[in-house]
Amino acid sequence: MKALVFNGPRDIRFETYPDPMLKTENSVIINVERCSICGSDLHMYHGDNLGKASYSDGVQPFCVGHEFTGEIVEVGKQVHRFKVGDKVLASGGAPCGECSHCLSGHAQVCDGWTAFGLSTGLNGGQAEYVNVPMADLTLQPIPEGISAEQSILLTDAMCTAYFGLTRTGLLPGETVAVVGLGPIGLIGVELAFILGASEVFAIDPVANRRSHAAGLGATALDPAQALPIIMDKTKGAGVPRVFEASGAKTAVELAIKIAGRGSTASFIGLPQPDVQLPMLKVLFKDITIRAGVASVIDQWPHLIPLLQHGRLKAEGLFSHTMDLSEGAEAYRLFDAREDNVVKIMMNV
Repeated sequence: MKALVFNGPRDIRFETYPDPMLKTENSVIINVERCSICGSDLHMYHGDNLGKASYSDGVQPFCVGHEFTGEIVEVGKQVHRFKVGDKVLASGGAPCGECSHCLSGHAQVCDGWTAFGLSTGLNGGQAEYVNVPMADLTLQPIPEGISAEQSILLTDAMCTAYFGLTRTGLLPGETVAVVGLGPIGLIGVELAFILGASEVFAIDPVANRRSHAAGLGATALDPAQALPIIMDKTKGAGVPRVFEASGAKTAVELAIKIAGRGSTASFIGLPQPDVQLPMLKVLFKDITIRAGVASVIDQWPHLIPLLQHGRLKAEGLFSHTMDLSEGAEAYRLFDAREDNVVKIMMNV
């Protein structure tokens, strides 16, 4: 098959790779139709293995990507929810389904949870075919009435946005700040209004992302001016709810600065290596810190009805559509933030 293959830092190639086989009887093989690049994929692209030993140029090549949709073409004997021909979307990784965390509904902290597309242990879905273990738990039939773009967003970005925003404890009538306006942050802005926010401060250094947020009704701010404007509008109180969606050092620092006393700040962005939480400010402002990785499968029941009833749109987030064969250029473009890129869809 053809796939996007990681051969080392900043070395992703469109090349031939062995076809996947069913590794377990609870697995399926998917013929991938669409996939996309997540901001967290850039950590891998740069050679960072999410807290583990960094990738070297001699790494065993693997297929990348954890956001994908497609059609099932082979089914293991222990798969009960799906059959050949089903159109499905996948969560960003596969839990073991057997540990105490999985059995208690906390698959996001599964002892054996593995992300797609970070090693040969679980090859990713930016490929013509992909093996998906624990299929009954990991997959979701593509719901009726939602678009191809929305389906891809349900594999990770939309779920992470809902998870991170709701962990702020946002109540109807409250003000919330969203720091970082990538796809997750922009979906967070839209969700904040759906959940009843009276005002949303949307903060990002990139002008076109601020414009998108303003179109959703947010007060869009450049980070350089955000602190004085927010303090003026809140009469010095700061905001009671903060959703930080980038992991950038300056964004994390700003999130704590604009948070009010007794506030809650939720962090879901994979942090840059030099990020440090200013604990003295957290202590004296009595800020409740929430941080974590979303269990994608647990967010689907909340989000799918919002999409099907037209309350949540999540439109205009895919700034570029490319073919999988152009994947190396897609990664370069996304990493460089050229051409007003927000998110890239790839057709397989």
